[in-house]
Amino acid sequence: MKRSTQILRSAIIMMLTAFVFTSCVKKEYDDLSTANVDPALTTTHTIRQLQIYATGPVGTLITDDIIVAGIVVGDDASGNIYKKMILQQDSSGIAVAVDVTNFNTDYPIGRRVFVKCKGLYISNNEGNFELGTSPTNPVGRIPANLLGQYLVKGQWGLSVTPMVFDLATADDFPEDIPTNTLIRFENVEFDAVSFGKTYAPTSGSNLYLNDCNTSPASLAVYSSNFSTFAMAQSPTGNGSIQGVYTIYNGDGELQIRDLYDVDMPNVRCDGTFGQTTLMPIDSVRMLLGGNVPAGRRIKGIVTSDFSTGMLTSSNLYLQDATAGIYIHFDDPHTFAIGTELEVIVSGFAVSTYQGVLQLATVGLGYALPVGSGTVAPRVTTVADMITNYNAWEGQVVRVPAGTITGSGTTYGFSTNFIDDGTGTIQLYTSNFASFANDTYPTDTVMITGILTQFNGTKEIIIRNLLDVQ
Repeated sequence: MKRSTQILRSAIIMMLTAFVFTSCVKKEYDDLSTANVDPALTTTHTIRQLQIYATGPVGTLITDDIIVAGIVVGDDASGNIYKKMILQQDSSGIAVAVDVTNFNTDYPIGRRVFVKCKGLYISNNEGNFELGTSPTNPVGRIPANLLGQYLVKGQWGLSVTPMVFDLATADDFPEDIPTNTLIRFENVEFDAVSFGKTYAPTSGSNLYLNDCNTSPASLAVYSSNFSTFAMAQSPTGNGSIQGVYTIYNGDGELQIRDLYDVDMPNVRCDGTFGQTTLMPIDSVRMLLGGNVPAGRRIKGIVTSDFSTGMLTSSNLYLQDATAGIYIHFDDPHTFAIGTELEVIVSGFAVSTYQGVLQLATVGLGYALPVGSGTVAPRVTTVADMITNYNAWEGQVVRVPAGTITGSGTTYGFSTNFIDDGTGTIQLYTSNFASFANDTYPTDTVMITGILTQFNGTKEIIIRNLLDVQ
């Protein structure tokens, strides 16, 4: 009898344990394998029609009974998208701000989600549409306990084909691409500053894409340092990339969901996989009238000063131990005088502009600051500058003792010359230079500058007032 009672007790305990265990197990995706259907809801608006309700970056209350539906194209599985669910319907998208982490377990990429919009706020910040719970900028996140009030889970395992755009469109007309949608770029690569670098080493950061146009387009790829791939290295090849598109501070930006969004197995625009050979600047100058071969880079010290306005902001002079050269970029730069710069020059043309030998038009993304340094001026006479001009063009030179004369008394707005007793050479100052209205000294001074020309007229350009002492 005692044995029978023990057996009965054991059976009861086992049954209770099984019941408790079964009750506590969370069914992932609400047992989606048997419930892969949409709810009995009818949408009243498309996402595009809903966007019309937004009036600006501060949220507008939705008072109508509006239901929209979209497929999740961006979730928080990798940590690169934070507390935003990205929904897309056809070619329109919207972000839903949610105060929930790991929402991807219930709302994974590929699941259709129905949104009951009444009582939510919708905003439009730079073309980025977002739904939330308060009229702030950004709108407030939907609390976890209210998700079920506004969001209804639908069918899962659905796919969205990314829309393909040219990188130039994102660069020049970022507003022409629908935000919060899955888009794809083909025949692109991470630029010279970005390839082979970690996506987000210490904080949220951008890498940049280029295409293979003569003047490459550029687009930022944003990655969070909380993403699972933050320390992964970007590929060095060329290929395709897809992700969620947004606009930030007026510029287009791409957020990949994971590393499967990046596929760049092909050779780069310059015919390499990112490996380049250092080429002396004097060897580049010898290619006048042609193009630099594939897989080449130059390295030198920036000798011009963009901060004074002596050159247009997309130009600079670079000098190494062999020569100097004038470089025209496709965009304005901020490389300070003394910056050590590496520039991938593969395929770019070596030509002349107003008589000066130049490299043009180089994509700004091909220039990488690698340090700092100085260039010792070539101390010489005006006569020697004229005689050796072809070899010394683009280099920093110094007249140890000379006088400045001109049609006026200021550096700018005047035709000025340097005379050192061996000859004269024009001293050029742009009328847009910050020191153009400063008066030049009339006594004997030491003058340092870059040797150049304007359509055959040899001249020295000073970078700032420290060049005259």
